[in-house]
Amino acid sequence: MAVTDDQLETLRAQLEGRTEEHLRMLDQLDPAEANTGYAMLIGAAFFEAAERRFIRNGKYVPDDEVIDFVAAVRSVNEDTATTLDPSIAERILFAVLDKGDIADIDDDTVLGYEIFLLAAMISDESLSADDLDAFLAEARKTADRWLTL
Repeated sequence: MAVTDDQLETLRAQLEGRTEEHLRMLDQLDPAEANTGYAMLIGAAFFEAAERRFIRNGKYVPDDEVIDFVAAVRSVNEDTATTLDPSIAERILFAVLDKGDIADIDDDTVLGYEIFLLAAMISDESLSADDLDAFLAEARKTADRWLTL
């Protein structure tokens, strides 16, 4: 199995802030394929974005930068502050940076937080269309590699 074009375009819609289109496209994905290919694409994109955001010159940024990022994301509005548990968000980010474990957090929760945090990281980068294409191509390549393991 490999990431499909539909899965890639669904994630693109999410990252471009086209929420209604993202939800419509998400509803059209094959559920079995979405549970593997789309979830793996989100995980790979989250991994790539976290590395871009929290590794500089080959070294992890100080932990307080992760904590500050989560606080900034939560401060966007009251709904986000209520929905996004800072402890879980920080643990998921630290785990992707090899600085923690999230085995006790269920997969659906992890995926939901990854989607949310990924969108925030990409939004902060203000990527051009070409840069977003390159980012998604790299995430797809990573996800396809992970799917073969």
